[in-house]
Amino acid sequence: MHNDAVSESPAAAATDSVTEEQRATLSDIIRFALMQRICLSVRYNNMDMLLAPHMLWTKHGDLHVDAVTVERAGSAPKMFKIGTFKLAGLGNVALTSRTFVPQPEFDPADPKYAEAPVASVQR
Repeated sequence: MHNDAVSESPAAAATDSVTEEQRATLSDIIRFALMQRICLSVRYNNMDMLLAPHMLWTKHGDLHVDAVTVERAGSAPKMFKIGTFKLAGLGNVALTSRTFVPQPEFDPADPKYAEAPVASVQR
């Protein structure tokens, strides 16, 4: 299985910024996951998570991904819902072999995506 990983460099982590090259690579990985409906393994707020991405979009010039948290620290969450994650906060992003079915409540026409939608999962 294809397992690309992108880790934050210590300098990027220290400044909480992502270089343009890292942002492009993360964006490409997330777009692929959206097209193939593949979950992503990520590190967010010092916690390992498994995400099912639904939308890649821009808000105030920053890339975000709306995704369902499938696992947090190895356990399923109590409730499955779509959350927003800023790409700059994601580390150790990797494709997994786990696929997902898009959440029925996901609406790619939601006004919050109006500024600049980049890519979304197809239902």
